[in-house]
Amino acid sequence: MGVKSWKLGDGVELQEGEYPQDAKIFMSDEEPGIEIPDLVPNTVRLLIVSKRLKDGMEEVNRGPVQYLPLSIYNHKKRLASSDYFIVNPLGTVDVLDTSASEIKYHEGKVVRVIKHVLDAKKIVQAPDLFRLKEAPDSYVVSERVLDAWRKIAPKPTNITFFVLDVPPAT
Repeated sequence: MGVKSWKLGDGVELQEGEYPQDAKIFMSDEEPGIEIPDLVPNTVRLLIVSKRLKDGMEEVNRGPVQYLPLSIYNHKKRLASSDYFIVNPLGTVDVLDTSASEIKYHEGKVVRVIKHVLDAKKIVQAPDLFRLKEAPDSYVVSERVLDAWRKIAPKPTNITFFVLDVPPAT
């Protein structure tokens, strides 16, 4: 794409001129696809979505996000679709209950969050789409985003989600 993907992976805002006007990615030669799903799997853990999913998120989201247009080319280097976006939720949000979550540390730094438990008090102010402070490559969407996606017809493809624990506030 011609952009430092670490910025998109960490939720750093891209400035004017940092994102190419004609951003594109290519499907793998090993797994040529006939149809592109609404949520595009990729090896660099970017949130790549169809315009349908982007519109659903954008409609309800209250947080800072960049929606960066992207064209996808097939394995024969022909345009498959120009209706995709990299969704870059900016920054991270501190919502984990670190004492109740299962987190692997190395030298005081988070290596991996194995079990996510959200803090009921912290989550109240969270946006509808965000990255976790302890795991910026993980994306969290609210029930409002899921409701917006549930209204899309035909049903969006390739979406898997996990319900995170939120014990009652004490």
